[in-house]
Amino acid sequence: MNQLGFVIQQRPDPPDWIFALDTPNFAPAPELWEWIKTVFLDKKSKLFNPDHFHLGAFYYPEIAVLWAQCGFKKQGRFVVGQAEKIMINAGGWKKERQEQQFYQWFNDLPEYLITIDASYAKQASDVDFCALIEHELYHIAHKKDKYGVPSYNRETGKPNLAIQGHDVEEFIGVVRRYGASTDVQNMVKAANQRPLVSKVDIHHACGTCYLKVV
Repeated sequence: MNQLGFVIQQRPDPPDWIFALDTPNFAPAPELWEWIKTVFLDKKSKLFNPDHFHLGAFYYPEIAVLWAQCGFKKQGRFVVGQAEKIMINAGGWKKERQEQQFYQWFNDLPEYLITIDASYAKQASDVDFCALIEHELYHIAHKKDKYGVPSYNRETGKPNLAIQGHDVEEFIGVVRRYGASTDVQNMVKAANQRPLVSKVDIHHACGTCYLKVV
C-alpha cells in the first residue's frame, strides 16, 4: 500500500522462457487469475466490476488462465485473447491425450479457459491490457434460466456459467447504408459517455505506471 492509501497490484508479466522456442509455446498463469480476482472481482478494488461478480465464486483452475506465446489469425483478424468452455468431444486416446495436457498444465480439468497472447501482453499499455482481460471475462456470463433469471448449481450453490457473444456484431458498411440497430445505438451511446474507469484508476490498480500519474 502506498502513501495515498491505494493498494498497488503489479500486473503479471508472462515468463520470459515462453518466447525462447520457435514453435508455439504455452504457460499456465495462476498469478494472472489471482490478479484478475484482486483487481476486477474484489469490491474493494477501484476497478471492481459488478458485471463479473459471478466469477468470484470460482477458483483456479475451475477457471484457468493460460499464456500463449503468440496470437493467431481467425476470419481475417488477429486474435490476442480467447475465453472458452472446455468441451472434449472425443473418445479413446484422443480424449485421454487432451485431458492429459490439461492435467499437466493445471493438475485438473478446468471448466473454462482464458488464453492471453503473451507477446501482446508484453507490449500492451495498462489500459489496453485491462480492456482485453475484461473483454474475455465478459464472455463468461452468468447463465440464465428460461425465465431470464440467473441460475445456480443446486449442489455447489455456485452460479451456472455460459459463454456469451458480443453485445454488438455488425459491419460498418451496413450501419453506414442502413443505419444503426438498437444494439449499435446503445454502443454509440456508451462510447459517447465518459468512461467509468479512468486511466489513473487503472495505473493505481496495476502499478506499472503509477509513478507517472501521481
